[in-house]
Amino acid sequence: MRTLVVLGAAALLVLGGLAGWLAGRELEAAETVTETTTTETTTTAVIGDLPAAVEETRAALLEAAESGDYEELRPLVPADLAYAFGDSVKGGAIAYWRELERTSDARPLETLAAILRMPYVLSRGLYVWPWAYTIESADDVSPHERELLAPLGPLTMLFPSGIGYLGWRAGIEPDGSWAFFVAGD
Repeated sequence: MRTLVVLGAAALLVLGGLAGWLAGRELEAAETVTETTTTETTTTAVIGDLPAAVEETRAALLEAAESGDYEELRPLVPADLAYAFGDSVKGGAIAYWRELERTSDARPLETLAAILRMPYVLSRGLYVWPWAYTIESADDVSPHERELLAPLGPLTMLFPSGIGYLGWRAGIEPDGSWAFFVAGD
């Protein structure tokens, strides 16, 4: 009988120790692990479809520009197209762009094709490529947008300090009329 009492007491001690150990684990400070995931979303295009006339003009300009032949572009150039700041050039827009190619690193046809593949923005009633036309400063350009703009040159050239976007840009009126293709100010 005494053996049973001793065994019972030992069992109670073991169970009590186990219960104390379990209770102690419950009272230990819980470790908190926090995971943070950061995502960046940039919306650079106007939501919605282009009007049919605008898309038709954009597609025709893109096809002509991708041909690399100014003569393919010539029939699409309206007489009132804004292509330079200041006086018009003898021979018009095509002559001006050819002269730029001859005298500088500018490649108007390649650039026109590049910007017409980019997102656009609706600004003052015109559809304008690239969307960066309305960005005020290079500081406002996200890493994704920097990648999109890379083919047009360094941001310091596209966004001179405090002036806004001055890189090449093209604008099309809602009726499909090509309004401008210029660079600079």
